[in-house]
Amino acid sequence: MYYSAIGILALLILVIENLDILLGLDMGFDKPAWKVYRRFLFSILMYYITDILWGILEALKIPVLLFADTSLYFIAMAVGILLWTKYVVTYLDEKDTFGNFLVHAGRILAACVTVISLVNIFAPVLFTVDDECVYTPLPIRYAILIVQIVLLFLISIHALQIILAKKASGDRVKRYRSTAYFGLIMSTFLIAQVWLPYLPMYCIAYMLGTCLLRAFVVRMEKEEYRLENAEMKRIRQEELLKEEHTAYRRISALAGDFLCVYIVDPESGDYREFNSAEEFKSYDFETKGTDFFNTTMKNAKNIVCAEDWDKFSTMFSREAVLEEIENVGIYLLEYRIILQGRPNYVQLKAAILDEEDEHRLIVGINDVDALVRREEDYAARLANAQSMANIDALTGVKNRHAYLEAEESLNELINDGDISEFAIVILDVNDLKKVNDTLGHQAGDKHLRGACKIICDTFKRSPVFRIGGDEFAVIVRGEDYESVDRLVSDIDDQNRKAVINGGVVVACGMSKFEGDDSVTAVFRRADRNMYDNKVSLKSGQ
Repeated sequence: MYYSAIGILALLILVIENLDILLGLDMGFDKPAWKVYRRFLFSILMYYITDILWGILEALKIPVLLFADTSLYFIAMAVGILLWTKYVVTYLDEKDTFGNFLVHAGRILAACVTVISLVNIFAPVLFTVDDECVYTPLPIRYAILIVQIVLLFLISIHALQIILAKKASGDRVKRYRSTAYFGLIMSTFLIAQVWLPYLPMYCIAYMLGTCLLRAFVVRMEKEEYRLENAEMKRIRQEELLKEEHTAYRRISALAGDFLCVYIVDPESGDYREFNSAEEFKSYDFETKGTDFFNTTMKNAKNIVCAEDWDKFSTMFSREAVLEEIENVGIYLLEYRIILQGRPNYVQLKAAILDEEDEHRLIVGINDVDALVRREEDYAARLANAQSMANIDALTGVKNRHAYLEAEESLNELINDGDISEFAIVILDVNDLKKVNDTLGHQAGDKHLRGACKIICDTFKRSPVFRIGGDEFAVIVRGEDYESVDRLVSDIDDQNRKAVINGGVVVACGMSKFEGDDSVTAVFRRADRNMYDNKVSLKSGQ
């Protein structure tokens, strides 16, 4: 019975930690790799159940059921390795020849173990269980376990090789390493299982490995999905604003809310009012006359807002109107008039209309005040939405999306040969996970904001970006660039005091632009320097 205690504990931990994935509650994991990972978790559950039953049946001395359970035990183990192989290859998104080989090897192993387990019922080749419930492993059992050890080890090597090939950094390299460490843990404990068949070593390995994956892969993936989802919501908000703006313009164009319409002889200047709104009649202008353009200019002095008079007087003339119509078919001029005691946006429209072999100039003054003011409101809201899309909600500094935009701008300057001196500083907050795990996420958020304040106070004239869960980047130019070495030294001084006093420690690495082909090269050097500093700080602590 004591044998089953480990399995029961492991099963409870698996269900508690991964209930959201097992029940399919988190839409963030609706991706191919995580669908495979969900099936992998179910295979672990099946393995735990067979392992728990093995301990119970062995204690109760029921040989027939113990034999059947042991057969399912080996099949569950092989299925778990197959699904782990598929998950790693899918998650790393590297379906090369070696990756495909590993998946096929996992399938062959699962098929062979299933066939051998069935054969073992009639001709013992894998194991035996006598009437006293004594379990005896046979040579094939050792061969199968050795093959599984080799396959797990190869999967880990594949994951580590992908890290080097993709030159991953930050949170991504932590996730990739965790998948590699999982395989190494499983293969190590499986070696122990080969020589200690009566100890639940493989069950312990699963328990440790899934806890590792939850802490460093699942948690980070959920956080990344949350950030991406927030960014998508902001982008959708921008799109809705644009759609609303377009719809309103179309409605306004169809409505054509004219304050006044004149019919003018373009040659003589004779004109007559065709129609006018009640509010426009309050001006008491002449409804007909012989010099439309000069009369309009005199009337405009009394109603056009002073801020727009220069624009109107410069752009409105007979020559300018007719030239614009000849070039583009219509003349448009937007300005403000004092209407009913307040500034009101209007748009003057003019076009030539042929009437019975005569040209007529149709001039309308359209009330566009609501449209313009809505456009101003739309522009303000859009600017706010765009600003929010580039701001990290927790710290208030710029986010990863903003950093990528800044990096793209710098790359364009590099390609044009118009780049000035700059440096990149990468900073990583130490012990954030420890604070989250021991004091809770509110304390972790406070810890992260404290680190962000240290960074912003140090690099006062440079943009600060939060590019990962606990990682920040600073693009240093201008005055800060001239003293960047001193600023990095200030961070080091702060860290030394923090180590002694128990404050916030921020690992820091800096690299200057040295004629590189892209910003990425500068970033990678700074990231390596940060990692070296992090190792140094850890050893000093």
